Amino acid sequence: MQSESFWHAFREDLRRYFAYLPNASLGRKLTYAVTLDGIWAASVYRLGRALETARLGPLKPLLRAVHGSLEVALRFFSGIHLDSQAEIAPGFYVGHFGSIYVGPGVRIGRHCNISQVCFIAAAEDGSGAPVIGERVYLGAGCKIVGNVRIGDGAAIGANAVVVDDVPANGVVAGVPAQLISYKGSGDFILLEGS
Repeated sequence: MQSESFWHAFREDLRRYFAYLPNASLGRKLTYAVTLDGIWAASVYRLGRALETARLGPLKPLLRAVHGSLEVALRFFSGIHLDSQAEIAPGFYVGHFGSIYVGPGVRIGRHCNISQVCFIAAAEDGSGAPVIGERVYLGAGCKIVGNVRIGDGAAIGANAVVVDDVPANGVVAGVPAQLISYKGSGDFILLEGS
């Protein structure tokens, strides 16, 4: 497993948040960073991934205990759990706090958005976990369960339950989720400079 850099990935996460504040002062950006649950979640997750992939020798158990405490505090105060066994690429944006669960083994590509009350995980221990492409929008309350693939640029509608693959730029909605268009996530994901 290749070591992951906390600062590189977290800096890219912050850029996603600051895209919504294009002309903000440094003070406003710092206030935003300190008070936003999604940024807390990204920082705790990135720390966990860095610890998971680094060779730290005898300090590793102590640092993992500190991370575990931070993870419990984050779950208590925000309801967000991004498992450090998940692989989330840089540029991840948590739009709203509350009841967000990304389980172990999940893979999420660059520049994805996740909304509140989302559940993304394997159907059961030892089975395949979801693989989500780049620039995917995950609407409020959606559930993505099992060994499914979500293509680049897809948009998952609010409260959709995804148990089958979604093509690139596909938009799905419903229970179970059905393909309703190929308009993709372009209207939902803001990147710096776009």
